[in-house]
Amino acid sequence: MKFLIDAYLLKKTEELSFVHLKHDAALKIKAYHLPSAGLDVPILTTELAENIKKKKESEVITIGSIIRGMVYLLGIDPEFKYKEEYIKFLYAANPQVEEYVLVEGLKYLNSYKLLEGIIFFKALVFLNPNSVEGLLNYALALLDYRDQELVDKKKNYKLFTKEAQEKLETLLNLDPQQPLAYYYLGFIYKDQKAFNKAKFHWEKAMLLDLDEGIKEQIKECLFQLEDMAQYERGYETILAGKPEEGLPLLEGLYEKYQGWWNLVFFVGLGHRQLGNFHEAIQYFKRVLELNKDQLDAMVELGLCYGGLGELQKAIEYFHRAIEIGGEDSEILCNLAMMYMEIGDLQKAGESISASLRLNPEDEITLACKNKLEAMK
Repeated sequence: MKFLIDAYLLKKTEELSFVHLKHDAALKIKAYHLPSAGLDVPILTTELAENIKKKKESEVITIGSIIRGMVYLLGIDPEFKYKEEYIKFLYAANPQVEEYVLVEGLKYLNSYKLLEGIIFFKALVFLNPNSVEGLLNYALALLDYRDQELVDKKKNYKLFTKEAQEKLETLLNLDPQQPLAYYYLGFIYKDQKAFNKAKFHWEKAMLLDLDEGIKEQIKECLFQLEDMAQYERGYETILAGKPEEGLPLLEGLYEKYQGWWNLVFFVGLGHRQLGNFHEAIQYFKRVLELNKDQLDAMVELGLCYGGLGELQKAIEYFHRAIEIGGEDSEILCNLAMMYMEIGDLQKAGESISASLRLNPEDEITLACKNKLEAMK
């Protein structure tokens, strides 16, 4: 199983010290023999130092300390060069090692040592990718750590969210009756603005065995989510080229959310797709009132005015879009078409050349170039 946070955890290897065990070391582990070259084993440095202070020399390195060190290392770096030998050692030394790792991970969480808990749960998932308890506790610990430590660290916040999401989705593939997986995935999807996926997962959670307090919270979330889910259905339908289906969904929300520029934009886009250019213009101008440099709204205004034959206004909005967003082959191609319509072939040619510099294979721009050459 792949993990996304290996690089983030790598600094934790500094907490380990390595001790070399010779091949004939007396471990007294049934059915396990050290490699002929011996084996370097990790031990938590703090534990090693404590043992050196308090124990006899013969008791400093214990099977328990080696197990803890190996689990810790595999949780940090599952690709470590001795991983296969460590796995053999762990299961030979403690056939119930998975239960042990789970309990130790929970102890770390109860001691408010979230990152150490994450390392142990990650090791458990590495040892057994089908461990339902391992996947669930690993994902929830990731989300806890994210919310407590990474709120101001955008890149790592996203990384921990993605890792938790992938492991919760894996969990549901193994066991579709895990209510907490649906519950937490609902929040992840909501934050990603995948409102209908969030709604689906929360509705699934409501059908399963959950604390009544959590169910009440889900009910409130679903109530708040209904409009967002309708918005998602509406704009996705419009983007799929079905404005006659999507527009009524969005217009039903417009009265409640007139200050939400994203919604206003898609209402305008639906009208533009239907050829209602005058109506679309009013919505796109409203978008610019709410978000004055919204690039897509400027391009859409250019297209609307072009559709109405108000070519100078179309040219003006395409130029404004380029000033704000920089040169774009599609906008330049639209600009070239407007210039051809008003007979300014020189500026049309300049726009086409600029467009082809950015995207030499664009079929629409190449067609415009052929049309321009035929007009000369």
